[in-house]
Amino acid sequence: MIQFPYHIPAALIGTAIVLVQPQLAVALTKDEVNAIAKEITVKISGESNGSGVIFEREGNTYYVLTNRHVIYQPGRYEIETPDGEIYPVYYSEEVPGLDAVVLQFESDKTYPTADLGNSDQMTEATTIYVVGWADALPGIDERTYQFTRGQITSRLTNPDQGYSLIYTNPMIPGTSGGPMLDEKGRVVGINGRATVEFNTQRAFCLGIPINTFLVARNDLEQIDSTPVVAQEPTAENLISLAGIKTEKGNYQEAIADLTQALRLSPNNPEAYYRRANAYYQQKNYQAAIEDFNQVLRLNPDNALAYFSRGYSRRLLEDNQGAIEDYTQAIKLNPDLAVAYSNRGVARRELGDYEGVIADFTQAIKLNPDLVVAYFNRGVARRELGDYEGAIADYTQAIKLNPEDAGAYYSRGFARSDLEDYEGAIADYNQAIKLNPEYANAYNKRGNARYHLRDYEGAIEDYNQAIKLNPEYANAYNNRGVAHYNLKDYQGAIEDYNQAIKLNPEYANAYNNRGNARSDLEDYEGAIEDFNQAIKINPEYADAYYNRGITHYKLKDYQGAIEDYNQAIKLNPDLANVYYHRGHIHRNLGDKDKALEDFRQAAELYQQQGNREWYQNAQKKIRELEQE
Repeated sequence: MIQFPYHIPAALIGTAIVLVQPQLAVALTKDEVNAIAKEITVKISGESNGSGVIFEREGNTYYVLTNRHVIYQPGRYEIETPDGEIYPVYYSEEVPGLDAVVLQFESDKTYPTADLGNSDQMTEATTIYVVGWADALPGIDERTYQFTRGQITSRLTNPDQGYSLIYTNPMIPGTSGGPMLDEKGRVVGINGRATVEFNTQRAFCLGIPINTFLVARNDLEQIDSTPVVAQEPTAENLISLAGIKTEKGNYQEAIADLTQALRLSPNNPEAYYRRANAYYQQKNYQAAIEDFNQVLRLNPDNALAYFSRGYSRRLLEDNQGAIEDYTQAIKLNPDLAVAYSNRGVARRELGDYEGVIADFTQAIKLNPDLVVAYFNRGVARRELGDYEGAIADYTQAIKLNPEDAGAYYSRGFARSDLEDYEGAIADYNQAIKLNPEYANAYNKRGNARYHLRDYEGAIEDYNQAIKLNPEYANAYNNRGVAHYNLKDYQGAIEDYNQAIKLNPEYANAYNNRGNARSDLEDYEGAIEDFNQAIKINPEYADAYYNRGITHYKLKDYQGAIEDYNQAIKLNPDLANVYYHRGHIHRNLGDKDKALEDFRQAAELYQQQGNREWYQNAQKKIRELEQE
């Protein structure tokens, strides 16, 4: 644990570092620089979050350079290296006059150290790469590695705390202390602060040149100093503290710190960004959007800010606005896989399934291990009737995460669509094994068992679904259907009553209760139920058909024909309706209309592969032709 007041006693540790002399070197590609950056950039966590760079090793001691404000708060800090190992920080060395500090960790493993460039060569229009570990932001539940490209725009002659490099890379909270690299992959500075250009009110990032750090560190002498009096925190200190408060769930405290930071440093994009994130965590999405608007006003090329605002818009059901933000994020960063993935989710809400599949396909191309993209593409494929494609996607999601109960559940759903009920049950079994409280999985397994005519097994599953979720109207309805098939009409009606009580707009439950009442010869009650189902859903062809059957039982043939006509108008492929209408026409002595209906029914039965009823319809045709 690091125990220190607001200033750390300075002590020179390790050997002196000399400035690197200019060398001829060929510029590397962006991907090559990124590969170097990943090996030397570390994640810093503890009383605040930030990033750092491994720049020196002496024996088993590694030295990490970061911003002083990253570890402003005394307490415990840890360094996570690129291989995922986590090391405690027991010692730090402040560099007086600079917002810089050197941290130490011990390891017998071998980690690359940064090649240090000559920051004096970083002049206007020079390409610069900034690397670091971003905060967990809206839509991203963990800190993510970020690699951005920009240009040097200016150098200050009278820098504050060493910040003299100004550049265009987007400001991303959590990347403070991360390295700045040139086109040769050499570290030429440390990222850490934002500034606003007075005339344009556009924000730029500020960094400390590596040469400035090296000179200051080489000039240090070994000293023992007493702690100085604590000073009022700077904007950077408050922003740093607020980041970890948000991570720990102290959102209101974080918002207060960030509001104070904005008083000290108006138009600070990082303060707006972290406050937006705190508002988002409070589910105050509108306030989050307002702060993201400020970030984008100051930093209009910030892809992650568009992404984050898009996520908040989607949660407010502004799917079109979310799509626009994700599109802009993609335009600024075509490699942002999660932006394609989230745009796909918003497009699904608007019913654009082709667009959904295109987005998730691109997300998978960029990140083949993005489980959520396979899962969501599977959902879209199923909606389009591509059940085999959906199953392939769910299978890949399961391969990447065998503990994903939702993927098993969804694959079972798609297998049911293909009438592979045994395969569906196997998937629902696995979903339930992984999550014994998965009420939906019990309900769907009950449906699969129902289709296999295992009505008792289906009822057991519906019972369990209802036990887990007593408000589960669909499970009551489905249990009612199973009771109905066991000819327990009264038990079925009781279940439909409960489903309707829980959901008074449940058209299917009214329709099903009507069928049970009709079988109990309560024809008036049945018609009332069918009327209600049709009122709720005027496009409900089956309800018209079932009401027609009840009218037929009441010998109201004209009323039955009117209902059958409407059912056929809504769904011309209902073979049974033609068959039953043919019966009525025959009873009324209209042979031609009866023949027409039976022939249409026979054709549909044949197309649907229903051999038994096809033969029944053909028999009626022969009888009529012989009359």
